Amino acid sequence: MYQQWIELGKKKGLSELEIFAVRNKSLSLTVYQSKLDSHVQSDVEHVTLRGVYQGKLSVVRFENLSTTNVEHMIDRLMENASALTVSEPAIIFEGSPSYPEVKEERFDFSTVSVTTKIDLLKQLESKIKEHPAVTQVQNATYQEIDTKTTLFNSKGLHLSRQNTYAYAYAIGVFKQDDDIKTAYDVKLVKDFKDFNVDEMVKNTIEQGVNKLGGRSIPTNPYPVVFSNERFSDMISAFTSIFSGEAAYRNLTFLKDKVGQQVFGENIHLIDDPLHPDSHFKIPFDDEGVACQKREVIKAGVFQGFNHNLKTASIFKQEPTGNGFHGSISPTNLYLQPTTTSFDDMIKDIKDGVYITDLVGLHAGVKTVSGDFSLQASGRKIINGKLDHAVKMIVVSGNFFQMMKNVKAIASDLKFDLSGIGSPSVFIESLMIGGEA
Repeated sequence: MYQQWIELGKKKGLSELEIFAVRNKSLSLTVYQSKLDSHVQSDVEHVTLRGVYQGKLSVVRFENLSTTNVEHMIDRLMENASALTVSEPAIIFEGSPSYPEVKEERFDFSTVSVTTKIDLLKQLESKIKEHPAVTQVQNATYQEIDTKTTLFNSKGLHLSRQNTYAYAYAIGVFKQDDDIKTAYDVKLVKDFKDFNVDEMVKNTIEQGVNKLGGRSIPTNPYPVVFSNERFSDMISAFTSIFSGEAAYRNLTFLKDKVGQQVFGENIHLIDDPLHPDSHFKIPFDDEGVACQKREVIKAGVFQGFNHNLKTASIFKQEPTGNGFHGSISPTNLYLQPTTTSFDDMIKDIKDGVYITDLVGLHAGVKTVSGDFSLQASGRKIINGKLDHAVKMIVVSGNFFQMMKNVKAIASDLKFDLSGIGSPSVFIESLMIGGEA
């Protein structure tokens, strides 16, 4: 089928054509008060055509895959190219010399009955409800996704990758006096048997109970420890600074700083598409470039930008396999952990703050300057131990300065669902806004 589209595009006058097709099959279930609240199943294929016409690159996207519609979309692609006034590199990639092999068995979640999946949610809901601090479970959700991506172009490149996974969680509502908090533990699996209800319940209850009874603290600079999940959020909020697009548009502090010390010597940021602990293994990007393990920051020294085909051409660099969704994104970017346990990392902190929740990661972050000011909550650290809950505080500082003041990094590396990973991190000092 795709070869016929290529031939049709050539016949109509395109010099090059690329087909990027994503078929996404999904199932979503929600249980509320032991009853099935929603059941949504979908099977959708999206296609992106990238074509070169009269030396200009144009893009169109559509869902209806009929031959008539494909012909119409090729015509539209040519019309769009004719109207372009901006001159950008018109590149259809011929392929990398080699591609990493993804060794991962794909479990077929459709072999598990819907009844079994609903029972999983009912168990999760009922066991969380058993705890005396839980007033209700807002909902219990199950989602499974099977995504197959195919890239086919006129230069003979034919690639495919597939991701199959499921995740589940239940949102518990916890109450102590007038203090009400919510908590949940998202579990992502590649095989249905890897769901562990008791572990998910334990983690959810532990999170919820630890949030109760929180109070603010005096405004002061404090030693601050971010949980692994929250420091992943911080890294995620600033991933654009490593993008060649940001460098091209002068929107990154790192412009002209390749080879320079920009963070502390204990900072190693690595982009690893096949990391064994990551949720997703990615052999090639959306442009057909082989993904590769790269040190973005090595001992605090900036090694170079992430590039797609366009920015690689502009900067006369090799593409790095980071072209996704028409933009530039990392592939399993993580902060390298150490062998230090969490308890050992905080044992010498006399009066500090452990941050487990952050609010406002979009509005409260300025990626160009690095400044951030975020609502936060967590636990007080007193004499090297986690103590009472802390709420109604604001943590503020500068990301670039903070990355020079990392006192210690723990061993508890964890990847989030977006592919960013981090251990827990101890910052020497950050301003905490609380009570006057």
